[in-house]
Amino acid sequence: MIVLVAAILAAVALFGTGAARVALSDLAALETQEAAQRAAEAATGKAADLVFVGASTSAEIDAAAQQEATAVATADLVRGSVASVAVTRTSSPTELVRVQVTLVTSYGGLVGPLRLTASGTAAVPRTGP
Repeated sequence: MIVLVAAILAAVALFGTGAARVALSDLAALETQEAAQRAAEAATGKAADLVFVGASTSAEIDAAAQQEATAVATADLVRGSVASVAVTRTSSPTELVRVQVTLVTSYGGLVGPLRLTASGTAAVPRTGP
């Protein structure tokens, strides 16, 4: 964290606030994309567990995947906040579960008001005959 602060201060001193805003915007975009992918992976794992056991309804699986994705995305965002999380769960003959998470984040501060959207996808393949 100290290295990040030093880099931001150096960018501001060297290039001005415009360059610092661009750098922070890039970091925010990377953070949002990483949070979306991690949320998709976590939601896929949760959904696959419930599908494999077979004791849950489709609505229960979707709700659990949504809850898992929201929790992981919220935990992964260090500087921003979660505006919304949308989870879409599908399956196919080759995949037990496929989850796509669309994450909308909000950032403020030096970056200024910034709203970003990113998607992450993960899948669990079917195995066996």
